[in-house]
Amino acid sequence: MKMRSALLILTLTLAGCGIGRVDAPPKVFDLGLDARPVPALPARDPIALTFQSAPGLSDTGMIWRVGDSAAPRSYATYRWAASPADLVRQRVVDRLSRQGPVLNDRVTLQTPQLQLSLAQFEQVFTEDGQSSQGRILLQAVLLNGRAVVDQKRILVTAPAPTQDAEGGVAALREATDQACDQLAQWLGATLAAPAQTARAR
Repeated sequence: MKMRSALLILTLTLAGCGIGRVDAPPKVFDLGLDARPVPALPARDPIALTFQSAPGLSDTGMIWRVGDSAAPRSYATYRWAASPADLVRQRVVDRLSRQGPVLNDRVTLQTPQLQLSLAQFEQVFTEDGQSSQGRILLQAVLLNGRAVVDQKRILVTAPAPTQDAEGGVAALREATDQACDQLAQWLGATLAAPAQTARAR
């Protein structure tokens, strides 16, 4: 009963944070500048990037949920400056461009193509509301021509410093940067593998 009451209070607090301020403009957040140090990786040839996302990540709502609940919610008076899909795609491009060009389309069929899907981007609370984390899930597939070279599932969580929208933004910013680093490292290692095999022969 105590856990159910805590869950109800958390839901009312977060979902109803705009009560009494219905006409107030929403507070808008983005992921900030990509200024943190990143792992040193060798330069690479151009790649083409295609990006898609789950339907719920195509608007500017800031999604949160409790535990593994199948009922995601959005903050009442907080929004992203662009959709999570657009924000994460730009972060990925910024990160991967440090090693080599990232193209919208293939130059030739031999240009490696990275197919990326954003499946989750949300703040997840414990059932008692005492802590939360930002969670991002990326599914990556690397193609050479029409052949699948490799694929990777990247799930990253980061703790929120505060249990509110601002804390969720900070946690999702950190989780996104970590996910982009993991993606860059995997891509670098995967693209380097054929060349290493050829030299070994």
